[in-house]
Amino acid sequence: MVWMCPHCAQPLEARESGLSCVNGHRFDRAREGYVNLLPVQHKRSKNPGDNSEMVRGRRALHQAQLYRPLAEVLCDLVATCTDASRLLDIGCGEGYYDGMLSARLPELSVYGVDIAKTAVRLAARDYPCHDYAVASSRNLPVMTSSIDLGMCIFSPVNDSEVARAVRPNGYYLEVGPAAQHLWELKTALYEQPREHSLLRRAIPGGALLQEGECHYEKQLTQTELQAVLAATPFAFRGHREKREGLREQSDFVITLGFSWRLFRLAPERDTVASGAVLGAALESTDL
Repeated sequence: MVWMCPHCAQPLEARESGLSCVNGHRFDRAREGYVNLLPVQHKRSKNPGDNSEMVRGRRALHQAQLYRPLAEVLCDLVATCTDASRLLDIGCGEGYYDGMLSARLPELSVYGVDIAKTAVRLAARDYPCHDYAVASSRNLPVMTSSIDLGMCIFSPVNDSEVARAVRPNGYYLEVGPAAQHLWELKTALYEQPREHSLLRRAIPGGALLQEGECHYEKQLTQTELQAVLAATPFAFRGHREKREGLREQSDFVITLGFSWRLFRLAPERDTVASGAVLGAALESTDL
């Protein structure tokens, strides 16, 4: 068990109906198997995180295997971390990449957190062998040095929390969009589209082990195009008339590009100053 009480930072132990700590804080397990470790005071809205339409859109594009080449690259990367047995997916969404990882690496223990309850519910339902919690990436409810490998895909996280949660000599894998990811959609929606910012090549207290990019093109059906639009900020950004025009498109070709960095944390390190945000340029919905 790696979960930590979000109220008193004590270890959580499994009980028949959920989790509890020595101070009596209890967290019931939902029917799907996840626990909610997001205190009310850490919420910024009634239903934080991606809305249900975005979650459904992301699930549809994952079911269409549009991101499978990226998932396969990530499986290869994680497989190189031979001394990592516990992985924490920070901003796990509906668990697509976790499912690919556990199918390829069945000995890996997978934990996932996301602030969107709708996404966590789907992840827990589809992958009952994993452990999922509703939680903020800024306040990870995991014990210090309990994780071998932290993974963050398209989601900003807190530097200090990564440094605390991942053990010394552990790993951190960061994934974001390459410069021209979904470029055809951007040029269709914006007068002056901008390329994505590059991922950073250094993190506090860590060393870069590997880095790379993954690029490919896909021809989308109308249904797949609508799923991509729903899963990203494009659903409500850009010129309205152009956005409506895309709803009639079929056989639309897009470029998908991803950038990744694999870091190893130092054997001994100071905790990063609280509040530092890792991957601040990323947006959790910017697929």
